[in-house]
Amino acid sequence: MSYSDPDFQVRREHCAGEVGGAATTEYARFASFQKARLKQVHAVVTTAGTTTGHGLDVYSGTTSIGSITLGTSAAGVSGSSGALDATMAAMGRFSVKSLADAAGKAVVVYEYEVTPDAVQSA
Repeated sequence: MSYSDPDFQVRREHCAGEVGGAATTEYARFASFQKARLKQVHAVVTTAGTTTGHGLDVYSGTTSIGSITLGTSAAGVSGSSGALDATMAAMGRFSVKSLADAAGKAVVVYEYEVTPDAVQSA
């Protein structure tokens, strides 16, 4: 994809579904066959946490790159990781881990863009 391609600047999203239910457990893995850049991770509460420890830790492979604090927010409240601008190699992986609260749940959406040097099928 070249810089002049109309899709070059398009932000894409991947809804990874609902996460939560066990503290410090990895959820919502997102992998790609092509290189990508993770811009932000967003979460919408579906089940309120019971402690201020409800939230998500964002990972690139096995490295923490950000977090989302949700606390005791009611269902429908959203939170974001803030700007991440993290690169993912082809066949790399992003994921989230729940923080200390085992009761809270949220839907996770990855906001990303494909990098111009991505290898695509012919």
